[in-house]
Amino acid sequence: MTKFIPHRNLLLGTNLIGLLIILLLILVQRLSGREVRTFDQNLARHPLTLHDCIAIALGESPKLEATRWDLLAAGEEIRAAQASLWPNLTGSATGEAFSGDRTSKFGIVNAGTTGAGISTNKHVSLAGVGIFGLKLEYPVFKDGSIFGFNDAPAVELKTAERNALAWTAHLTREDVIYRLTQVFVDTVSAETRIEPTDHRVALLERSVDIHKEEQQKGLLLPIDVEVVTRQLDSARSLSKTLHEQATAGYLGLARLLGLPSSAHIRLNNTLPEPPAPPDAAELFHTMLARHPSLRVQLANVNKAKQDYRLENFRLYPSVTLHGSAVDVSDFSTDAHLFVGGVTVDIPIFDFGTQLDTVRARRDTYHAEQARLGAVGNDLASDLARIYREIYALSERILTLQVEAGKLDRDLRVAQSQQQQGITPPLTAIDAELAVIGKQEELEVDRARRLVLYAELQKAMGGTWKWIP
Repeated sequence: MTKFIPHRNLLLGTNLIGLLIILLLILVQRLSGREVRTFDQNLARHPLTLHDCIAIALGESPKLEATRWDLLAAGEEIRAAQASLWPNLTGSATGEAFSGDRTSKFGIVNAGTTGAGISTNKHVSLAGVGIFGLKLEYPVFKDGSIFGFNDAPAVELKTAERNALAWTAHLTREDVIYRLTQVFVDTVSAETRIEPTDHRVALLERSVDIHKEEQQKGLLLPIDVEVVTRQLDSARSLSKTLHEQATAGYLGLARLLGLPSSAHIRLNNTLPEPPAPPDAAELFHTMLARHPSLRVQLANVNKAKQDYRLENFRLYPSVTLHGSAVDVSDFSTDAHLFVGGVTVDIPIFDFGTQLDTVRARRDTYHAEQARLGAVGNDLASDLARIYREIYALSERILTLQVEAGKLDRDLRVAQSQQQQGITPPLTAIDAELAVIGKQEELEVDRARRLVLYAELQKAMGGTWKWIP
């Protein structure tokens, strides 16, 4: 019996192919794992600034992704509306099999001069035919379109809808920036306030102990101990709230950045400096005129106008060129038929349905025009409110800075006098608690002012930018 021995080249080629496949699989796994590890390491090693978070969020936002798809769909609808005004060619193919007699009275009655009556020689046992057809339609004048070359209302309507979506995309982008800025600022502010608040708790615990000792000596009343104990409970509750707020902020940021909730991210604890307030005249005149909300409403006005034109043109006759070609074959003999013509459809009477529709579209058009002024008034009102709050908060911050400076001086004096034995320890503790409380108010107001600037950018629709 002959034994089969594989050829050496065949064995070598098979082994090489297998080795290459294994190496490729290992390489792909390592590269994919390296990308993930690099991404996680970068997040852990590099504290994210506000600009970093915004750059990531803009690429991960589901709202912006949905807007991009909406814009693509709107573009396709414009092309579909334009294409519907051009010639339309359709084809058909039908196969039929039949058996029996003619059923039409003109088919079974002899219409000749012989007067023979019923014709009985038109029976078919079984036959089959193929019917092939082409049909061409070209709307010459229909719904305001003339051969499809002018600015037809149907196309302009879809264009206006796309323009509205495009300007809405600007507003969506600013909304994403505002939401992320608000979460970022609140999270960093809460995290920054944790350490002073914990120090405040420690000071109040010392104060409670001192008050209890003084009460036992008869130097203080029980109400004094009760008051400082309530302050301690309040400080502990605030510390717990700040920890929970910081944790919730990190979870919210991870969601906005498109990361899993278990992702570990670090934030730069230095909040950006507030920008210089924009000039009021430029804000309310030049920039407001370019606001995306106004552009959206202008697109809605144009949309209502084109809808009104479309329904108005439907009161006019429509003209359509049409042609058809039909071929009937029993697969041995063919018969052809060619038809060409012009169809004019004239609306005569419909109990006023179309006229009422035109009037409704006209009233809607006027309503959208009036709504344009209302949008401008609402924008101006929101801008005035935010502008007023920014300046009021800035004035309050200046006042708090002066008060914080005075309290810091009082603290230094109290600490110096305590070291010299002139004042009791409670005086220095109370002075330090006052400084911490004032600094906390400053931190809250500064964070609030940054959020107001972000809200101002959102209200301006991005025409004035603090955050790119």
